[in-house]
Amino acid sequence: MFLKSGLHRGLEVQTHKQLLLFSTIFLLFSTFIGAVITIHPLYLELFLEKAELVGLVAALPSLAGMAFSLHAGVLADKSGRKRLLIASFLLLSAVLFVFFLNTSLYALIGLQIAFGVAMAPAWIAGEAFIKDISPVGRRGEFRSVFGTFASAGWLTGPLIGGFLAEQFGLRTPYFFAAILFFVPVILALELKDDHWNENRNPEREVAVEENEFFALVTEFLRQRELKVLALGTLSLYFWYAVKWIFGPLFLHYLGYSPFIIGLWLAISSAPYLIFQIPLGKLGDKIGKTKLICLGFVISTIFIIPLGFLESLSSLLATIFIISLGTTLVDPLIEARITDIVPRERYGAYSGIFEFAKTLGLMLGPVGSALVVYLFDTSYSFIPTAIFFILTLALFLYTRQSLCRI
Repeated sequence: MFLKSGLHRGLEVQTHKQLLLFSTIFLLFSTFIGAVITIHPLYLELFLEKAELVGLVAALPSLAGMAFSLHAGVLADKSGRKRLLIASFLLLSAVLFVFFLNTSLYALIGLQIAFGVAMAPAWIAGEAFIKDISPVGRRGEFRSVFGTFASAGWLTGPLIGGFLAEQFGLRTPYFFAAILFFVPVILALELKDDHWNENRNPEREVAVEENEFFALVTEFLRQRELKVLALGTLSLYFWYAVKWIFGPLFLHYLGYSPFIIGLWLAISSAPYLIFQIPLGKLGDKIGKTKLICLGFVISTIFIIPLGFLESLSSLLATIFIISLGTTLVDPLIEARITDIVPRERYGAYSGIFEFAKTLGLMLGPVGSALVVYLFDTSYSFIPTAIFFILTLALFLYTRQSLCRI
């Protein structure tokens, strides 16, 4: 009995160490990516000049990631999370360094596609790994701890990127991120990829064949709750894309500096850092879907007037409240997915939901680019408000019983 108790405590300590290590890796990842994408719309504008063209070209990484995500999800189950993560980080480092050097519009198109291909496996392997190590009954908490570390990166990254761009030039954040990406690569070598060990067991190993993708999609389409959660994920990432692409352009046209743009984006990450862990615990207790519905309502109300504000204080306060709403949605969707999906399929389903995310990241810039072309940048956030309203209505209509889970 004592031996069993000691073994349990040892496994719990090991799990918490892996959670801390993995969360630290994604703290660095989100810091470096956050530093880059803060000024990336302004970088694209150097080549494209018009905001609507910036939106269209900014959608290319999402298109590339969407094409790759389903295959990457099954690959994560086959070859392991750790290997996929390290390969993604190394490719990202190379792509960011070429961004730093590039002066060609044609090369820019290729780099946008390469960036999307490099990003998708990182998020897929990351979400699958955190699902692997999350104990039953504490999944909301574990996902929120991981999300809080990542949010700390999304808070500090924009500040760093805005400062570097303002003081040393617009290209500097790319060089900064490309060099420092070797740090999370080194840390990732210490991860214990138990799923990889399982996959290497000959009794469990399954070949990855083309028909497995069709079987996976068929299995997904039979589960109504997962389809609703995928819709919520798509709409959430529609907003993220608009915020990170048209937010900086909107502030730039209002006359704000790169550092203020970075501050605005950092404030948008603050609610994730402050509230994600307690909300994750609350979701485990009272029901994740109730909080998801509430989050969509809060965000929708405050997105509507965002593009018509001009003072810095009102812009900062509004983006904070919007992000408080999305803090209720993002980690709890992931935690609810973990409740439903079998453990041996975490990687594959991470691929499906990465597909939904990248579809949202693609539709956001394209939809808002059309509105900007017809009107101006002030209206760039309106498609998100409409999308959130429709998503919430369909969410409640399709699966009203989810709000009682």
